[in-house]
Amino acid sequence: MDLLPLARPAAVDILPFLFVLISPTILYLASLLLFPREGDVDTPIDYKTHYYANHRAFFILFALFVPVDIVDSLLKGLPHFLALGPIYFVSSVLYFAGLITAALTRNQRYHEFYAVFFLIQTAVGSFLIFETLV
Repeated sequence: MDLLPLARPAAVDILPFLFVLISPTILYLASLLLFPREGDVDTPIDYKTHYYANHRAFFILFALFVPVDIVDSLLKGLPHFLALGPIYFVSSVLYFAGLITAALTRNQRYHEFYAVFFLIQTAVGSFLIFETLV
């Protein structure tokens, strides 16, 4: 049994590897902005003030997820991208438009609406896309 081939590292193209890390990095950085840092346990945290102080950076960063996902889908080939269908394209446009709007406005009613809308859109879109996989 020749184990020498296992000792040689596989050739890995660094650019696709780094590209794969972009999406989770965006989500990680967005989560850092969403929640305040731990501080003195006796000091109360005003989550609403923290949210509106960081909402622009949070939503702009989160909106970057959409073009990165589109590029990722295109890198898998045009037939794969087109096979995702209109649900993917419509949901991508809705996500991007909603996230950019949330970054630009401080309107509390919009943010309340968008929190519910985002949850429903994600659930419905996921079920519709997963249905095509079966």
